[in-house]
Amino acid sequence: MSWANGQIVTNVGLRLTEGVPIDLRGSLDSQAFLAIGDSIEIMLGESHLRALRDQAAAALGDLTRIDAAEDVVGDAFHAGAQALTAADIARRTAEAARAAGAGEQADLAEQAAARATEAAERAQTAAHAAAHAMGQADEAAEEARATATLAARAAGRQRPDSRPV
Repeated sequence: MSWANGQIVTNVGLRLTEGVPIDLRGSLDSQAFLAIGDSIEIMLGESHLRALRDQAAAALGDLTRIDAAEDVVGDAFHAGAQALTAADIARRTAEAARAAGAGEQADLAEQAAARATEAAERAQTAAHAAAHAMGQADEAAEEARATATLAARAAGRQRPDSRPV
């Protein structure tokens, strides 16, 4: 925490749950107010509003891409689980077929079970690897944003995507 222009400057992190009301409104003194819930109000200048406007579309695009990636990873994991279930059914059916004297059908069912097991392992390994890679990418993106912000300040800019002040 530090003092700047008679005000306390600090970092604050908030995690809003669904349903917490937020309201953004302008005022007559060239400032805007961001109200969060019933007890938090943040004063923003015009430059802050412009930055939020410019960043909102990119952030929404990021969320859409992340949701799509998570869906693909989830689908791969679930497909692997379904393949394991099918392999188990095929193995049990092969045993029953063999006991009934249907050796050829039992062999085919066992081969299908083996292929399903291999496919399941590949799908679940890929899902785990993708989830790990997504986490690493998120961490790297945060680090890149933080260092870009420091570099922008060193270059006399408020934000990495702004012009020198």
